[in-house]
Amino acid sequence: MKIIHAKSLLFLLALSITPYADLPGEELSEELLNRIRHTVPSQTSQPQKEKPTEGEDWIQTVSQTWDAPSFTEQMAADQTIIPFGKGGIFIPRFSDTHYEPDLEIINSDGDYVTSGETGRTYALEPGEYFVLIGSGSHRQRMAREIQIIEGRTVPLLPDWSGLIIEIVDEQGMPIRGEYEIARIDQFDPYGRGYGANIELGENVRTWVVRPGTYKIIGVGEGYSTLTNFVTVRLVPGEFTRFLLIQNAQNQQIMGGGIVHMTQSTSITPNWRYGANIGGNAQFNAEINHDEELSTSSNSLTLSLLIDTWIIYRKKPVEWTSRLRLEEGFNISGWDIPNMINTPDKLTMSSMFIWRFLSWLGPYSRLEFNTSLFPEKIRRGDDNWFAKVDTNYFFNTSFAFDSTETMEIEPAFSPITIDLGSGVNADVATFRMFESKMRLGFGSTYSVYADRYRRIESSRVNYQSTDDSLLYAERITKSNVLFPESSISIFEFGPQASVSGLLRMGHFATAEIELKIFAPIAPENRIASPDLDFSSIVSWRLSRALTLDYTYRRHLRQPADLEIPDRKSTHGIWLRLHYSSR
Repeated sequence: MKIIHAKSLLFLLALSITPYADLPGEELSEELLNRIRHTVPSQTSQPQKEKPTEGEDWIQTVSQTWDAPSFTEQMAADQTIIPFGKGGIFIPRFSDTHYEPDLEIINSDGDYVTSGETGRTYALEPGEYFVLIGSGSHRQRMAREIQIIEGRTVPLLPDWSGLIIEIVDEQGMPIRGEYEIARIDQFDPYGRGYGANIELGENVRTWVVRPGTYKIIGVGEGYSTLTNFVTVRLVPGEFTRFLLIQNAQNQQIMGGGIVHMTQSTSITPNWRYGANIGGNAQFNAEINHDEELSTSSNSLTLSLLIDTWIIYRKKPVEWTSRLRLEEGFNISGWDIPNMINTPDKLTMSSMFIWRFLSWLGPYSRLEFNTSLFPEKIRRGDDNWFAKVDTNYFFNTSFAFDSTETMEIEPAFSPITIDLGSGVNADVATFRMFESKMRLGFGSTYSVYADRYRRIESSRVNYQSTDDSLLYAERITKSNVLFPESSISIFEFGPQASVSGLLRMGHFATAEIELKIFAPIAPENRIASPDLDFSSIVSWRLSRALTLDYTYRRHLRQPADLEIPDRKSTHGIWLRLHYSSR
């Protein structure tokens, strides 16, 4: 009978354990180190066997949810060479490279050994080590013990969970957005998350956390709020892609769920494509059955959405192109010439990223936006259309127009072309501090045709006192239109984004982000750029009490603004969470 090494038996036992138990995530102390040494079986290299174990079946099943290749494919593709006299440990990744928080490896004495990304092998001296992995503060990271044996590579099975949250508006367009996330089955807040700024080539970061039920809430809400939130349950080893819908203006959460916005069909191993096509029709008829005044009205509402994309990915290149058409038609009383088109938006975009180093890579982006139909407005039942000249004087030759609709902007206006290119760089990655930077150039070119803009009736001027007495009352009930001549606008200049994460001790984190845009054409504003700065410091005062402080600064000062737009805000949130569960 073949004798199997005792540690190999322990590894087989570890594989057969169901990975749904609660995971350690408390502060890494000497007490924890001793407890882990006596309670967690070591993982060693996998012996040869003819039949897969239950653990192997589990890892193959959960890896089907990953954006990254499967566990076995990642190990096979890794080219790390283990030096003579050392062993290795392989830690898989759920998502694309560079999207997950870095891990940390310490020895049995609690001393720092190395750190880096998931999805690769680390060469270590034989002995006992702990892998610290996960998002949040140092206390919230998970500790996993591993036994390194000379000449062998040990795989670390991912019994933690991965979560990526993409933020879109009600029309499905990606927005920057902002939210907070906390585990609620065993209360543990993880702080704030953000959507991706596609103008700077950003990607959404991946949360690596313990399995459980998580609550995604609007910024500033209490953890026990019954509004402005959604929940998601995370399973060990699985990667969950969550879609969060927010109002672009106030960042109110409108909904959310486990929905992949870009499900794709493979053309070749490197090319994928996909499409979402939908629409609806709604007919309404209203009849007044009053015997003296019998009236009826009807309306027809049609909507159409076409969203197509094509993706190419082959290291080190990523290329994504997208075409999106949103159309809405509102026809009242079968009056087709006076129908209203809203929304009416055609968007074509393309993004190219070349990651020629693990921490550095250039990007380029192009986006085209326009409308296909003229923009019209309806006057309403009890008001009219009125026009003013470029000096805001009431145009008496036009008088008042009582037609049903008025065209305020022609088709294919405006046309906007955005170009941008630059470099994504991971500036620093240390044990307690991470920093990333994006540097590049951006430009915007917009073309507007002759059009009208609606203004407040209080801004109207009159040629004489008589005109004021004669027309002022009717003006207050009118849609006042101000003429704007055709114009083209061009801005070009450098843009940059810098972000950092600091883990302050075991119970606090601090995040900062600074964005700068300094046009140099047609006007040089290097000395007076536009900027956005935001920061948040979060303290975990106790298990049930957290304290957050935020500071934000916004500055926009182009030459065409008589008064620069300067705003700053401070916020303090002291939040208590208690549950009898």
